[in-house]
Amino acid sequence: MLIVLLLSAFIVSIFIPFGISLAAQRIELNGAGATFPFPLIDTWRVEYQKIKSEININYQSIGSGGGVKQFSEKVIDFGATDAPLTSSEMEKARGAVHIPETIGSIIISYNIPQVPDKGLKLTGPILAGIYLGEIKKWNDPQIQKLNPDLFLPAQSIIVAHRSDGSGTTYVWTDYLSKVSNEWNAQVGKGKSVQWPTGIGAPGNEGVASTIKSTPYSIGYVELSYALTTKMTYAYLENHEGNFIEPSIDSVRAAVSSSAKSLPKGGQSWELVSTTNAPGKDSYPISSFSYLLLYKELSLSPKIDSIDKAKALVDFVSWAITDGQQFADDLGYVALPNDVVILNQETLSSLTYKGQPVLTTGFETYSGTSVNLVSFVVPAIILLSIAAVVGIIYVRRKNQRSSLEEITKIEAKKELVHNRLSPFLLKNTSIRDKIFRVIVIGAASYTMLLLVIAAISIFSGSAKVFHDEGVIEFIIGTDWNAVEGRESYGALPYVVGTLISSGIAMIIGVPISLGIAIFIVEIAPHRMAIPLLFIIELLAAVPSIIYGLWALFVFRFWVRDFVEVPLHQVFGETIPIFAKTPFGLDIFTAGIVLAIMIIPTVSSISREVIRAVPNTQREAAYSLGATRLEMVKTAIFPYAKSGLFGAAILGLGRAVGETMLVTMIIGNAIGASAIPNSLFSPSQTLASLIANEFNEAVTSLHVSALIGLGVVLFLLTIGINIGARLMVSRIAKVSPRRE
Repeated sequence: MLIVLLLSAFIVSIFIPFGISLAAQRIELNGAGATFPFPLIDTWRVEYQKIKSEININYQSIGSGGGVKQFSEKVIDFGATDAPLTSSEMEKARGAVHIPETIGSIIISYNIPQVPDKGLKLTGPILAGIYLGEIKKWNDPQIQKLNPDLFLPAQSIIVAHRSDGSGTTYVWTDYLSKVSNEWNAQVGKGKSVQWPTGIGAPGNEGVASTIKSTPYSIGYVELSYALTTKMTYAYLENHEGNFIEPSIDSVRAAVSSSAKSLPKGGQSWELVSTTNAPGKDSYPISSFSYLLLYKELSLSPKIDSIDKAKALVDFVSWAITDGQQFADDLGYVALPNDVVILNQETLSSLTYKGQPVLTTGFETYSGTSVNLVSFVVPAIILLSIAAVVGIIYVRRKNQRSSLEEITKIEAKKELVHNRLSPFLLKNTSIRDKIFRVIVIGAASYTMLLLVIAAISIFSGSAKVFHDEGVIEFIIGTDWNAVEGRESYGALPYVVGTLISSGIAMIIGVPISLGIAIFIVEIAPHRMAIPLLFIIELLAAVPSIIYGLWALFVFRFWVRDFVEVPLHQVFGETIPIFAKTPFGLDIFTAGIVLAIMIIPTVSSISREVIRAVPNTQREAAYSLGATRLEMVKTAIFPYAKSGLFGAAILGLGRAVGETMLVTMIIGNAIGASAIPNSLFSPSQTLASLIANEFNEAVTSLHVSALIGLGVVLFLLTIGINIGARLMVSRIAKVSPRRE
């Protein structure tokens, strides 16, 4: 046994220090931010590790606003953003530098069945008019004049835009603000704006899916994504009056014309913009994407050594030089030489505790070398400990006798029995007191969580309630997140939440009751068991799965087989069916919410109905009641308070649902989110929070989103209090029969 211990200690003493040394060699670089450059940064990660395997790069594509926020809070090593830092953001991230990493562009994609090919000509003022809701038809004279050879239909233009805050939206609105004074005055530029018209979809993939699946739609998508998915796109009029096709070359021409006038990396880049750039071959909607670092890298607590600082700067230096070779194949534009030189000057100015960190070449970092001492010292210590332990073990083993072993075992058994016996005694007062404390503590824990949540959201929303006013915020209809024009109101999203949940209840509750009655009262056992399994399986499906299914499959069924027939039959006589359906609207959201709450409501209703005593059923049948009459006269009166409670639980699930609704409700903003038709886009309290929280940077915007959380919190409490009162009233009016 001693030999085994010594051998094990020797092996451990050799391999553990070796593993620790290898772990010490690895350096983690963590970044977060814009979704646009993610494919390129991920390619850099893979390729750079081929050169320096000890460097591990982790990049989270959470959006430009999220990246700026985490960079300002110094929880990541580097950030990434499609929009340069504003003056207020620079105040929060003092000492930040901009490093252009690549160049991207935005194309205008359309879906006109009569124009299946690319090449529709559009101008900036026309695009602004479309997105302002002023140009409504595809055969508008302004569009037809630019395209005399094309047949443009007299169909309404369906506008698609990003529902989530994004750097892509910033670049797009920056362009519209330059080419249209009206847009600049009414809307402005920002990562999130108050869209005058249109339907919102999350991410490039959401907008692209909306365009491809919705005839007569138009939207903006990043060039790299459009080229990959082979989308149809328009030719845009540039600053010189030429119509330019979006391409790598035309985007490079746009950026090259302004490359020499860029500021230093440590200066303000707030006014830097390459949209509507001069040049006869320049494509008008292009922009840099930036990496963010601190000029003094030790300002970031995560960069805690000179080796990590060198690793970060060397990676960025490689990315802006050798790493640019991967840009074209991924649909990005490589940086011009002037920009590369500017970036190198910025990197050479970076320091760690006052010392320059830019290295030349790819040498091994001094702090990660492995020496003999790291092996020998731990090995000697572990071998000594193992030797002492082995000697003690052998001596104790020889001293033990079989009688002593038996005695000790019996003593241990008696000790265990003595310790456990008090727990087996009943009606012990001290145990009752302990039990009482435990259950009271468990109940208090729930109340404590509620109080903590209430304090957190009320304190976080104090700024918006102070600036906007409590009543004004609740009944307001504006939602403008553009810095300098901020104005927030929650009413449209309260209305959207209540209507979508109401549709879900109207559809879902009767179906749920039918399922519960069928399983308990009608279905044979061999059929009820599989049906129960299916319902429980549906309850376990994550809401994001329902959302994806609805976005890419189900909404087309609803549009083609439900909404379009209703619109054709009742559209001219009933206002709620008047709007042209396209599948991303409050009606579709309500139907999918109904599908999602059915497992919850039906499961609880099933158990409530099953709890009804059989004497109730037998009494009804003995009086000659049919099955329908039995359910109506015996089951419902006895179980209706429980069934009502099941419905309220389903309502709570529908009111608080987030991701599913975000993907299919259309995500309108401001007053346009108050639906005037079942086929109108809308938005809920939860979906707006999900759409904008990552990109919210200003304190008022963050406070407004938390304020929506307060409204949702109070709405949920109000629904539950109302439900409790109604259940109590039902129970008093209709006492259970014995």
